[in-house]
Amino acid sequence: MHFDLVALDLDDTLLHTDLSISDANREALARSHRCGAKVVLASGRNIYSMRRYVELLGLRGPDDYIIATNGGEIVESATDKVLDETRLPTALCYEVASEIEARGFPWQIYEDGVIYHHGWSEWTAEDSRLTGQQTLPLADPGPYFERRTLKIVVPGDPALMPGLLSEICAHFRGRAEVLISKPCFLEVLPLGVNKGVGLARLASRLGIPLERCIAMGDAMNDIDMLREAGFSCAPANAVPAAKEAAKWVSPLSNDEDFVADALGRWMGYA
Repeated sequence: MHFDLVALDLDDTLLHTDLSISDANREALARSHRCGAKVVLASGRNIYSMRRYVELLGLRGPDDYIIATNGGEIVESATDKVLDETRLPTALCYEVASEIEARGFPWQIYEDGVIYHHGWSEWTAEDSRLTGQQTLPLADPGPYFERRTLKIVVPGDPALMPGLLSEICAHFRGRAEVLISKPCFLEVLPLGVNKGVGLARLASRLGIPLERCIAMGDAMNDIDMLREAGFSCAPANAVPAAKEAAKWVSPLSNDEDFVADALGRWMGYA
C-alpha cells in the first residue's frame, strides 16, 4: 500500500514525551518522502513552535507545507507564507474572553511567536515549555481582537477542563469550535476549523485525493483528520475517541516509535 500524503500530529504522536523526534521516526519519514509522499506536519501549534521540527525533518522544500493552529492555517514551509487561514470574528473574541473570565479561568492568545496571557496559570508555563514560546502578560487585548485572532486557549487544571468544555460548547454551539487539545488546554477556534478541514483543503490544493492520504494522531483535536483521511492510525496512548476514529490502532505508544512502525506497515516497506 502507498499513500501520496502523510499527515502527522506532533505532540504525543510523532514526538516522544521529551519532545524529541527519534532517529527511527525521522528515517521513516525521510523514506516516505523519498518514495514520493508529501510529509505534512498537522498540529495545534502555531507556525513559530512548529518551525524547529520542520527544520529537523528537512521539510523546507518549495513543495512542502504544514497545517498549523488545528487547521486554522495552511503554510508554505519554505517561505512561511500563509496560504489559507480562518480567524475568530472580533465580536466573538470579546465574548469568548468574557465567558471564560466569568467562570474564573485565565485565557491566552498566540501572536508572532509569543504567548500573551490574560491571567497567569502554571499551565501557561507548561505551554511555554512545550512550545518554546515566551510568555507576556496581556493588559489590553483590543488590538489583537480587532485584527482577529486564530484561537483563544484556556490553560487549566486537567480535572476542570471537561466541565468547562461542556459549558463553553453549550454557550457557543453553532458559532465556534471548542475542544481539548491536551488535558490542560481547552481551545476555542473559528466555526468549521479543524485538522480534517485543513487536510482536505491542502489535499485539494495539491490535487491529492483524500483516499490517498494517511493521517496519524492521538488527541481530540486529531479526530476530524483521522476520519477525513483515506487511512488513519492512532498510537496506544491515544484518547479513546481518537482510537475509535482511527482505522488502525497501534499496540505501540508515541515513545515506542509508533510512527515508524505504522509507516513501515502501511507504506509497504516494513
